[in-house]
Amino acid sequence: MTRTVVLNGGDLVDGRGGEPQRDVDIIVVGDTVREITPTRSAEAYVAVDEIVDCAGRLVLPGLVNNHTHGTAFGPLFPSGQVGLPREQVLANLDRHLLEGTTTVLCVDGFVTAADLAGTDEAHPVNVRLASCNTPACLAAATIVDGGGLTEANRRFTAGQAVDAGAVALGEIGAGHTLGGGGACYRYIPVEIERRSGVTITPRQASGLRDAVLGRHISASAFDRDGVDRALADAGLAGRLSAEEAREIVSAVVLPAFDVALRGLTEAADQAREAGVPVVVHNAAASMTQVAAIARTDVPLVAGHSNHSSFGLREALDHAERLKELGAVVDVSTLDTFGARRLTAGPELLYAMFSAGLVDTISTDYAGGHHDPVLLAIDRAVRAGVVTLPAAVAMATANAADAIPGLAPRRGRVVPGAIADLVVTDPAELRDVGTVMVGGRFAVRDGRCVAR
Repeated sequence: MTRTVVLNGGDLVDGRGGEPQRDVDIIVVGDTVREITPTRSAEAYVAVDEIVDCAGRLVLPGLVNNHTHGTAFGPLFPSGQVGLPREQVLANLDRHLLEGTTTVLCVDGFVTAADLAGTDEAHPVNVRLASCNTPACLAAATIVDGGGLTEANRRFTAGQAVDAGAVALGEIGAGHTLGGGGACYRYIPVEIERRSGVTITPRQASGLRDAVLGRHISASAFDRDGVDRALADAGLAGRLSAEEAREIVSAVVLPAFDVALRGLTEAADQAREAGVPVVVHNAAASMTQVAAIARTDVPLVAGHSNHSSFGLREALDHAERLKELGAVVDVSTLDTFGARRLTAGPELLYAMFSAGLVDTISTDYAGGHHDPVLLAIDRAVRAGVVTLPAAVAMATANAADAIPGLAPRRGRVVPGAIADLVVTDPAELRDVGTVMVGGRFAVRDGRCVAR
C-alpha cells in the first residue's frame, strides 16, 4: 500500500543553490516527492498516513557523499587491506545516515558486485561502487598490503565492475599507496613500533615522512636535520637514527609509489573507454599526474583537494587550474574539526570555499575519524566563507551531477525526485533528527530505525 507523508511547516534548502523556501509542506507519496506547497494546517491533511511537524526545522536533500571508505563489504582501501568486520561496515553506514547522508560512493576499489549487493541489501543507505582494479593499481596494492584480496577480488577487473554497475573508477592512487594519510596512520607507525617499541601518532608519522621524502615524495628530499627534529618530536631520539628512519619510511612508501602514479594514467584511460568518471587521489605527491589527466577528455573528480600535504597557495593554484580544465574539485571534511589526527585545522578548507573553487564536499575516511559534512558546512557558513544554499548544493546535487549513475533523481528536493530527505536543526546542522530514504523513515528522533 502506498503511503503518503507530509513534512509540515519547515524551511527548505532544496539542493539547487537557490535561497531557502520558508514555511513549506513537502508531500511524499510512496518513494517520491509529489508536491511542495506553502504550509497548511495539519487539519488540512485528513487522508494522509503521517504528518511530521517540521516547524522551526530545516529540510535538506539527503546528502550524496562521493568519497567514502569502509562502506561496503570486502577489502578496505585501494591498498586491498583486510576488510572491516560486517558489523563495523554497517556501523559506518549508520554513522553516515545519522549525519544526513543517504547515498555514498565506496571508493575502496576492490569490492566485488556480490559484496556490494550484500551491503545494499543489509542497509538503507544507497551504496554505489567505484573500482580501482586496473593492473597498476592492483600491483601497487599488492606491494603495500593486499592482505584482504581474494582471488575473486583480483579477478573482478575495473571493466567488469563497470559492466556490473560501478559508476566510476576510483579511488585511483590513495594515501596508502602514494605515501599519504593512509601510510601515516597505518603503515609507518606499525613499522616504527616494530623497530623501536615506540607508538607514534599519525601527525608524527607525517612529520617524519615529510622530513625523509618531502611533501611531493622524492628520495632526494631527505633532510637530516629535519629528520632529527621529527624523531625528537615523536619521542624517538636515541631510539632510531636518522638513517634508520630514512630506511623505514622509504621502505614503506617508495616501493609502490611509482607504480601507483602510473596507475593514475592507466585508470584514466580505462575510465574514458568505459564512459565513466575517474576519482583520483589529489595530493601534493600526485598533483602533476592529476593535472595531466585533467587536460584530457575524461571526466575527472579530484578527490580531497584540500589534502593536508598541500601548501595553501599551492592547493589554491592547483585547484584553479583543475577547474579551468573542467575537472570537479572535491574537498573532504577529513578530521578537520574533531580528532585532527591528520589535519591541523580548517584554514585550507575555508580558503578553498572563499576562492569559489569547491564543487563537491565529501568526508573521506581520516582513519575512521571523519567529521560530518553538515558540521563542516555549518562551521564554514558561520565563518562567512560560503553560503548555506551553495554548500548544500555541493553536498547534494553537485555530487549527483558529477558522477552520473551515483544518485539518479536524488540530491534535489523537487517534485518527481526520490524522497531522500533530511530534517535538521538550522542552529546546529549536524543535529539531524529525521532522515527518509526513498520515502521510508531511516532515522527518527536522531536514532536509526531501519536496518
